[in-house]
Amino acid sequence: MNREADRTVDDPDFLALSEHLTGEPALDGRLAAAFRQRLNAAYPADLGRLLDAWRVAAASPDPTTNLQAAFDGDPALALAARATITVWYTGQFARPDESTDPAATSAQWRSGLIWSVIQAHPGSAAPQPPQPSGYGYWTQHP
Repeated sequence: MNREADRTVDDPDFLALSEHLTGEPALDGRLAAAFRQRLNAAYPADLGRLLDAWRVAAASPDPTTNLQAAFDGDPALALAARATITVWYTGQFARPDESTDPAATSAQWRSGLIWSVIQAHPGSAAPQPPQPSGYGYWTQHP
């Protein structure tokens, strides 16, 4: 897979914000575009404000503290940030009305950062070679 192509993104600010919020330094740009579109549909005003807060924070000497102050002062902004983190880790998120928005595709489900954090493969998705595969693959330590 071409990693440089994965970094191509329509909104570099959303990708940079996502990398900061998740702590992952090289997120997939194509996935970022899909996630941004989904988040924008659920949080149309708040996502724009979150990106504005990120631009201000990114220009500061301490972006994390600056963002935390923005979140502390605006619960809707904090909710949009949590939804951004959740969509990257699980492919799904809770809408502002607390209904759940599932992963849009099985690829988004499989791409969730949670799987690498817990060192497992997504439920219902067997590992692909060169990892162990076939019947009994679950008996082998990853």
